[in-house]
Amino acid sequence: MRLRTSTPRRIAVAGIALATAAALTACTSDAEEGETTADTGPETSETSEAAEGVSDELPATPVGDLLLGEGEAPGEGVIQRLDPETLRPAVDRLVENQGRELMQDPACDTVSRQEAINNYVATEAPMSAISYKQSEEDETVHTFGVALLSKRLDGFLDRSLFEACTTSRSATNENLELIMTVSDAPAIPGTEGFRVTSDFVTTDEAGNRAVNRTVIVHGYARGTTTSVEYTAAGTDPAADPVLPEANNAIDEIYKAQMTKLLDAE
Repeated sequence: MRLRTSTPRRIAVAGIALATAAALTACTSDAEEGETTADTGPETSETSEAAEGVSDELPATPVGDLLLGEGEAPGEGVIQRLDPETLRPAVDRLVENQGRELMQDPACDTVSRQEAINNYVATEAPMSAISYKQSEEDETVHTFGVALLSKRLDGFLDRSLFEACTTSRSATNENLELIMTVSDAPAIPGTEGFRVTSDFVTTDEAGNRAVNRTVIVHGYARGTTTSVEYTAAGTDPAADPVLPEANNAIDEIYKAQMTKLLDAE
């Protein structure tokens, strides 16, 4: 699949599903040892009730084999399985930051420290990157991260927690602001899910503003928590840095991944 577009702009894409960790690391970049800590929020649960019609029964297929594989990505995307050891430093930093106050607004602080699939990528959550070229003429690569975890992460799947956060300044960096919105994920029978868009807006010393937008589709089915993530950067916070074609690709990847999970033995 090519992300063809007539829009004459290029996008800096982070992708591979740890962009959120990087953004939250920026929230604490100026923090000192011994700074304020806070509770880490809801615990992980493997026994919580799923939404009606959504099964908690794990497939017999190993979780690593449930990830979209070669030839299964929509539009012939190039799939790369990610090495857990390569991701471990970013995961360790994310886990460390979950014990700190990150955002001034309590609701935003809760979700910013929320336990996520990314925490587990160095141990039990396989992850892959799916890449596409923007067009035949434009070699810009757009990368989407996909991860699966064979358990239910209550807080990660609690839409109301994310809806409670709308905007907040960083607790340690006044030049960083989080703006969060929540919308529906593609409706797939036997699954539950929603989409979270997080804009990290930064202002430099000259007053120039930039935005780093991360879109994550949170999903659950067959006892498995799913994450599909994409990140794009722009120089105008009022403009969406994510191309419409990329937004569509997020949904298509999510649908393909959830369908494979539902159909697994």
